[in-house]
Amino acid sequence: MYKIIGADQKEYGPVSADQLRQWLTEGRVNGQTKVQAADATEWKTMAELPEFAVLLPKSPPPPPTRAAPITLPPPSSSTSQMAVWAMVTGLFSLLCCCGIASPVAIVLGAVALSRFKSHSELTGRGYAIAGIVLGIVAILVHIAAAASFLLNPSLMQNLQNALPQ
Repeated sequence: MYKIIGADQKEYGPVSADQLRQWLTEGRVNGQTKVQAADATEWKTMAELPEFAVLLPKSPPPPPTRAAPITLPPPSSSTSQMAVWAMVTGLFSLLCCCGIASPVAIVLGAVALSRFKSHSELTGRGYAIAGIVLGIVAILVHIAAAASFLLNPSLMQNLQNALPQ
């Protein structure tokens, strides 16, 4: 005699082996149906019991229980910190009118660009180029501001009057 757990997860039985064989042919139970023999304490699938396994259709072997080793993708490329600093310094020199930072941005960008040739895994070429361009633009803005103050002395006087004492 056997007990089974139905599709509704309820326990049924006791049921005879002949009754289970009939249900198997009718499709009411299958190899995954949980069965417990009267003298057993643990539940097994019908496919695990030899008296029913011969009646089940042959299926491919179950997948291995041990997981396949995980292979990690190759390390992703990293952004060049020097290129990032070139861009940050270029922005600082342009926005804060800090003339000394402009050449620093240009040098950092140029050095970062030269490192991209020897280190193909690095990314951030655009940051280096942006740093160089921002540094050049900041220098041009500073030159234009100095020239306009030198060529127009009243502009300097107006600026001094506009600023609080």
